[in-house]
Amino acid sequence: MVKIRDVEAFVIDLPLERPFLMASRAITRQTEIIVRIHTDEGVTGVGSAHGAPLGQVAEIIAKELGPLIVGEDPRNVEHLWQGMFRTTCTPRTQTSATTGASLPKGAGRPQVMAAIGGIDIALWDIVGQLYEQPLWRLFGGIRTRIPTYATGGYYTEDGDDTGLADEFAGYVEQGFREVKLKAGRFSPEHDYQRAAVVREAIGPDVALYVDVSQGWNVWDAVRAGRLYESLDVAWYEEPVHWYDDISGLAQVARQVQIPLTSGESEFTKQGVRDLILNGHIAITNFDCTKAGGFTEGRKIAALAETHNVRFAPHHAAHIHAHLVAGVPNGMNVELHPDPVRDPLWERMFAERPVVDQGELVLGETPGLGFVLDESALSQLATHVR
Repeated sequence: MVKIRDVEAFVIDLPLERPFLMASRAITRQTEIIVRIHTDEGVTGVGSAHGAPLGQVAEIIAKELGPLIVGEDPRNVEHLWQGMFRTTCTPRTQTSATTGASLPKGAGRPQVMAAIGGIDIALWDIVGQLYEQPLWRLFGGIRTRIPTYATGGYYTEDGDDTGLADEFAGYVEQGFREVKLKAGRFSPEHDYQRAAVVREAIGPDVALYVDVSQGWNVWDAVRAGRLYESLDVAWYEEPVHWYDDISGLAQVARQVQIPLTSGESEFTKQGVRDLILNGHIAITNFDCTKAGGFTEGRKIAALAETHNVRFAPHHAAHIHAHLVAGVPNGMNVELHPDPVRDPLWERMFAERPVVDQGELVLGETPGLGFVLDESALSQLATHVR
C-alpha cells in the first residue's frame, strides 16, 4: 500500500511592476502557495492554493492538516478530505490563532478550506500518476481542448483608459475568442463607456464578459446591467456587494437579461448551492485552489449541472482545465495574458499546457501534466516548515 511520507508548503509572494486596480482594491502582488506531497513509492503530487493571509494558510498545510494525512493512502482522497474538513467543525490539534472551530462564522474557515484545496489537488495529482492517467480523463474525459478567456481591462491609478482598445484587440490577435473586462470602480455610465470601447475593439463575434468584483449596490448593478445588454455582454460577474450576494443577486437576475456569474468568493458547495437556488446564477466560477480542491469542485460541477448552471472555474487554468474537461457543463478557464499582471505563468513552469488559438490543450501526461521550474521555485518561494 502506497503511503504519504511528507507534506510541504511553499509561499510565493511576488511584487508586481505596477498596481492593477479593480472595483474596490488593487492587486499589487502575485501570490500562490505550492503544495508538495511525497509518497514512500517516490511519487510526488503538486497542488496550488490561493488564500490570505498566505503564511496562515501555509502553516495550516504544513503544521496541522499535513500531519493528519501522513501515513495514509493518498488514493483514498474522499476519506482524507472528510478528515481534514472535520477540523472546521471540531477542535483541531493545535489551539493557535489559525483555529476557527469555535470562532464566529467564517473566522479561520476560509484559510482551512484554501489549505484543504491545495492538499486535495496534490492528492489527485498523485492518483493520476499512480494510475498512469491524466486527470481530465479520470474526471470524465469529455474533451481535451478547453476554451480560455483573457482577463484584462484593469483600472490604472491615473484613470487613463486610452490603451483599452489596443489591449483587447491584442487579445483577439492572440487567438482569444472570449475576453473579460473589469468594472465596478466608477458609475454604471462610466463603466458602460469602457465596455463600449472594448466591444468596438473586439468586434461582434468575440464573447465579452464583465466582472464587477462585487463593486456596486443592487440599484447600480441593475442600471449597469441594462446598459450592458446593448453590448451583447455574455456574462455579468459578481455585480453586487459581498453582503448582498444572495438576495441582491436575485434582484439583479430578475431585472437584467444577462447570465449572472458567481461562486469564486464561496468556499463550500453549500454556499454555491445557495447562489444557484436563491441567487439565480447561470454560471458558477468556484475556485478549487481557493477552497476545497477537486473533490469539492467535482461536487459543485455536478450540482450545477442538475440546475442547468455552467461551470467556469476562476483562475489557475493549468489546474482547472482538467475539471472543466471532465464535466458536461464545463465552460472555460481564465488566463491573464499580460505577463506584468501574471508573471508566474511565464516563470513557474518547465512544462505547461499549450494554449492554441484561445484553447488550452491537455495532453496524456499522467496527473496534472505540468512540470514546475525548480530554479524558479527556489528563487521565488519560501519553504514553510
